[in-house]
Amino acid sequence: MNSAAAPPPYPPSSRDPGPGPPLPPPRTRELTTAQLGRLGEELAVRQLQRQGWQIIERNLRLTQGELDIVALEATTLVFIEVKTRRSFVTGLPQAAVTPAKLRRLRRLAGEFLMDHQVPHRDVRLDVIAIHAQVDDTFALEHLRAVG
Repeated sequence: MNSAAAPPPYPPSSRDPGPGPPLPPPRTRELTTAQLGRLGEELAVRQLQRQGWQIIERNLRLTQGELDIVALEATTLVFIEVKTRRSFVTGLPQAAVTPAKLRRLRRLAGEFLMDHQVPHRDVRLDVIAIHAQVDDTFALEHLRAVG
């Protein structure tokens, strides 16, 4: 029985830092909205990697917009929108993914598929909602197959 792992079906992104050491706990109240968003995306990537996902792209700019994360979960190519919030005043993080936003994500996924050759069997859109809590911890919720 051969226990060697098969090589990944697609070369890792040069922007993928790998699982790495734990991130230092930030003082989320001192971060700008953009910094908080980047931190949320990094936390999402690390969580996916811990679960064995292969990160294909991060913050990929296409002609119609940007994809936060493109990853492989086994043979499923997953396009992931990450939403991070400090409070629920403006609603839950996932509430920011409106039907219009889902339509745009589907268009971006189609554009990616036309331009990139990534072996896969299925395609899915997910949302990772992250709440930065008052004690500088984070609650992460992975919503699968949202659109």
